[in-house]
Amino acid sequence: MSNEDSIFFNARLMDTAKNKTVYGLQDPCTDQRGAALTRCRTTQECTDDTGAAGVNMDIVIGGANDRTRAARGTQLCVSNTQADQASDDGYVPLPVFTLQDFQQLAVAPAASHVQPAPDTLKNMHTNVYAQAQPQTFTTTLGGYPVQVRAYPVQYTWYYGDGTTLGPTPLTGAPLPDGAWDEPTDTSHVYTTTGDFTVTLTTSFYGEYNIADTGWQPVAGYNQVTSPPVALSVWRATVHNVADDCHTNPTGIGCPGTDK
Repeated sequence: MSNEDSIFFNARLMDTAKNKTVYGLQDPCTDQRGAALTRCRTTQECTDDTGAAGVNMDIVIGGANDRTRAARGTQLCVSNTQADQASDDGYVPLPVFTLQDFQQLAVAPAASHVQPAPDTLKNMHTNVYAQAQPQTFTTTLGGYPVQVRAYPVQYTWYYGDGTTLGPTPLTGAPLPDGAWDEPTDTSHVYTTTGDFTVTLTTSFYGEYNIADTGWQPVAGYNQVTSPPVALSVWRATVHNVADDCHTNPTGIGCPGTDK
């Protein structure tokens, strides 16, 4: 999913905000006058993705007060309404895709698994693991096209008995067939019996690309909670018996008895 422009899961850039690259649009005809301005305007006429009349503007790196703004060598056809928002020097800022924008996307939660379930035993290792996938979205912001990529990077388990694990990058893994009571990086030992709910929250890291300007990090994690898993914890009791259930059908632990 990532490409050479991506800063895929660069926590330093995200936590220190966000690579600080500012993109905008610049009217290429701003410095023209008279007939030259008329010709320039004519050559820049276009039709945007909605079919509306528009104008081609240069995609530039640098903010409204940045005197070192530089064109990237690419243009974007924007509507005349958007172009009319330009400042006196022909600059239009592009909006920033915020964490709130990210949280409004329908990011699918991780699949949460518990082994064994729906029943497990007290003082035994109960395994949990997550399965999550990177996801892509196409949306708009302020009338501009935006591509978004969401990557699952951290997991937090709430075991339901007051204990938690995470946030951790560990997803856990399923046990081999027939295995049980094996300690894993994400397993938990319940010390009391009862009914519990296991809940998983996955933190997704996001990148966005507005108007094909390049990939930038979203400022913060989108935390998505998976459907809870109900779990009953039972106590195991060991008895010594002289006969099996064929010899003594009413013995302890035999079908149809409450012993």
